Amino acid sequence: MLLSRLHACRLTLTTLLGTSRLDSAAMQLGGPSPAVRTLPLDFTDLSVAAEWLAVDDRIMGGASTSRVVYSEADGATCFEGNLIVEGGGFASVRFGPTLRLDAGVEALAVEARGDGRMGYKLTLSSAAAPAGVSYQCTLPPLRQDAFERLKLPLAKFRPSFRGRAAPEAPPLRAADVTGLGLMLSRYAAEGGDAGAKVDIAPGPFALRLRRLEVAETDLAVNGRRWVQARAGS
Repeated sequence: MLLSRLHACRLTLTTLLGTSRLDSAAMQLGGPSPAVRTLPLDFTDLSVAAEWLAVDDRIMGGASTSRVVYSEADGATCFEGNLIVEGGGFASVRFGPTLRLDAGVEALAVEARGDGRMGYKLTLSSAAAPAGVSYQCTLPPLRQDAFERLKLPLAKFRPSFRGRAAPEAPPLRAADVTGLGLMLSRYAAEGGDAGAKVDIAPGPFALRLRRLEVAETDLAVNGRRWVQARAGS
């Protein structure tokens, strides 16, 4: 019920004012003009690390810590910290600028190197969802000795609200995306209601990233190949 009311209020404001006028209203009230980024996001640029903010489980009584730094040794941006599974059980960071995606985007691709852990997630926020809802996509355990490129269809992102599934949230659409985040969590991407806590070892962690970009879905790739094959026959 609370999510429904928050969603209704947000949609009402957006309908009455529009996104640009909401931003303008925030500026008139003394808020800063939000920076806007589009993909690709180049994590080999050392300035990117400074644009992230920690949002750890300490807000829920936990003790985990995290930060984003540039790693000269890897030539990459590193999401690192210390996970404490007691309490909140997650560490996360949020990208400061607003993220915009074209309406036709169906998948993202991230180039990353992990530490063998389960539980890393890429998160997106949506203007169409109630405040506090994030859409999460769990990354598979990544190799520690080499960077890998992972394709993440938007259809795989699941809505979550404070560690619980948010079935009232609408499906994620590229045109509604407004924010980006990274997380290490012992909760399933579907939220605490839908799945058990993931068995993740506590302690130091590190996820290194080189690039986040728009990707084609497998269906789009196969369709393009079919068209090319037909044209060449």
